[in-house]
Amino acid sequence: MAFGFVPFVARFSSTTAEKATIALSSPKYTMLSVATLGALSNTAEVTSTNLRAGAAFDNLKASWNQALKLGDFSTSMKANYDYNANRDFIKDVEFTGDLVEGGADDVSVSYKVTHDFGAKNTNVELTANTQGTTISAEYDQADGIKEVSAERDLSLGDQNVGTKASWLVKAQTARVKLMSKLGDSSDTVSATVDYATEGGAVNYEVGYNRNLEAGRDLEATFKPDSKELDVELVDTKFESGATWTASATVPLEASSNVLDAATLKLKRSWSW
Repeated sequence: MAFGFVPFVARFSSTTAEKATIALSSPKYTMLSVATLGALSNTAEVTSTNLRAGAAFDNLKASWNQALKLGDFSTSMKANYDYNANRDFIKDVEFTGDLVEGGADDVSVSYKVTHDFGAKNTNVELTANTQGTTISAEYDQADGIKEVSAERDLSLGDQNVGTKASWLVKAQTARVKLMSKLGDSSDTVSATVDYATEGGAVNYEVGYNRNLEAGRDLEATFKPDSKELDVELVDTKFESGATWTASATVPLEASSNVLDAATLKLKRSWSW
């Protein structure tokens, strides 16, 4: 993939720096340091448009993480910036932590609270873990209870299968996701099935993940309904301290040549 990475770096290095400066220098971010306990790692990523149609800057995302302590209550705060969503201010802020800390055989409960400034909406996720089973519920101001789920590893024959069953409240849809390794290899396969109780429509997708070598992973997802194949190559070896991701979408029912109709995008992400 080096043939695509090098020109992308050369073309977007100055653009990335400029956009990141806009995000970091705004005086509106000074309020995020109030009552801080310790700084955590921060991340950023820049993405391109379709390289096959002429490479250009598409978006910049960044996140700032901070550990907070208010009296005896500890939480982690994450502020997310999205240039396309709001170039002048952060998109949303997240607070995560534990409500109940339990051991291996006890119940533990964690939370995630997200406030989206653009949508003026607050989302709350609660997750409970007990004896290998994870139960989650998601609620927000706009839709009420959005999703409830249960997740557990099941032994089927000689295979250990990660199983997650969800109920999507607004869509009135039941979802089941299965994931398992292929034999003794590190390759994994997954399948997700959605069943709409109103109308009986069934949608599904299948995925495959393979570690090509240390620092390089390949993931493919096939969506039969849209007749699309998504392929993603993640490379942490190409550039020290950064992760490059090449994403291709191939429409399998394109009227013209399939490869000509495919799109290819690049993403560079890093931490500091």
